[in-house]
Amino acid sequence: MIFYFSGTGNSLWIAKECAAAFSDKLFSISDLLIANNAEITFSLERNEKIGFVFPIHSWGVPPIVLDFVKKLQFDNYANHLMYAICSCGDDCGLALPHFQKELAKRGWNLTHKYSVQMPNSYIVFPFFDVDSKEVEVAKKQKAKEAVPKIIEAIANNQPINFYHQGSFPCLKSNLIYPLFCKYALNAKPYYTTDKCISCGLCVKVCPTKNISLKENKPIWGDNCTQCLACIHRCPERAIEYGKVSVKKGRYFYS
Repeated sequence: MIFYFSGTGNSLWIAKECAAAFSDKLFSISDLLIANNAEITFSLERNEKIGFVFPIHSWGVPPIVLDFVKKLQFDNYANHLMYAICSCGDDCGLALPHFQKELAKRGWNLTHKYSVQMPNSYIVFPFFDVDSKEVEVAKKQKAKEAVPKIIEAIANNQPINFYHQGSFPCLKSNLIYPLFCKYALNAKPYYTTDKCISCGLCVKVCPTKNISLKENKPIWGDNCTQCLACIHRCPERAIEYGKVSVKKGRYFYS
């Protein structure tokens, strides 16, 4: 089984590639959290693989994924092969080592850790923007070469060094990431311009159901995970995040 979280489609693509290769079932982390207020329990088959696929948020694990892990239960876990693949625009810091520790608290052993560089989508911070089309195409091509190697390593239970930690990982993951979790998960700057056509797509794609329509215009609540699905999926580019996203690009994996 593969549990995935994805805002702009990068991690979903990776999860689908793995599911196809392993003939595994895909489970949306956000859908499972919405449908279950208490524990989320699964029974494991013998030799079943357990996969987690998600993006890097500010050199850390998206809080929604950590919330999911706290609720997740396995009836018959017996040191099953467990892997995690994260998508990242650049580097990952200590995100997966930290994730490994969180899983260890539950008595689970994360045996395989991988990262795949994918096109950038974080546009709600100064000086951050999507990649140029040339860079986007190059990253996708490298990813299409990297993912089969990761799948082969998982299938053969042979961990390989396919995790890009990057420079200053302690600073990024131990200082910047906690600040991101404390201050950046804020939906108040979101607004719509007069380009909004009231299609409601932003409501549908929000993984935490944090967006609703009022007088046919979207309003944001206080449960934002900063996946940026709403701002990137808007067909009219009518959603902005304060002034910081104005004139920046939009991206969704296709």
